[in-house]
Amino acid sequence: MIRFHLSALRLCSTLDECQALESLPAMQRRRLSPLAKLAMNAAIETVAQQSVDYIVWVSRYGDEAKTLAILQDVLTNQTPSPTQFSTSVHNAIAGLYSILCKDDTVSTSLSCGWSEAMFEAYALLNSQPQIKQVLVVFYEASLPKIYQDQQDFQPFALATVLSLPHANVEFSAFEQTQHIDALDFYHFWQDGQQTTWLGWQKC
Repeated sequence: MIRFHLSALRLCSTLDECQALESLPAMQRRRLSPLAKLAMNAAIETVAQQSVDYIVWVSRYGDEAKTLAILQDVLTNQTPSPTQFSTSVHNAIAGLYSILCKDDTVSTSLSCGWSEAMFEAYALLNSQPQIKQVLVVFYEASLPKIYQDQQDFQPFALATVLSLPHANVEFSAFEQTQHIDALDFYHFWQDGQQTTWLGWQKC
């Protein structure tokens, strides 16, 4: 069983909500993909309210539309855009956030689901005493229709801060998570009547 305190759960699902990005220069802001805007906005808003010692950036597929565009360029004998390539790698959003926000907080970029991201943050809190609070930023967009696993849903970013004292959630048994388990967890956490979900329990 693992127990920790979860706070500042924040969902960004439309670009209209990305007001925190106004702090970035307009030219740099315009170059961000819609998914990067959502993820960075969620992180900026959270860090503005409370300090963190580590950031875990998480997405199953990342900005896959950019990767597909690069592959299509290769297949048609076009030279892929260096900018598209550099911003398509899985840790690109983490790097852009660090550079544009001048934030040198140590971070990790993972390809996994929401529950696995929680485990990563919990492991960091337990293994490194200097880390007191971990920010988790989960961001996802639906895959392009060419992919077999494609499911339609609006891009979103979900951020939260984990710490160990005053635990308010625990995990006791693994159950198969659903495809977009981050949104399911958000609705579970916001529902005052629901106390358990896929092995998670409010406490």
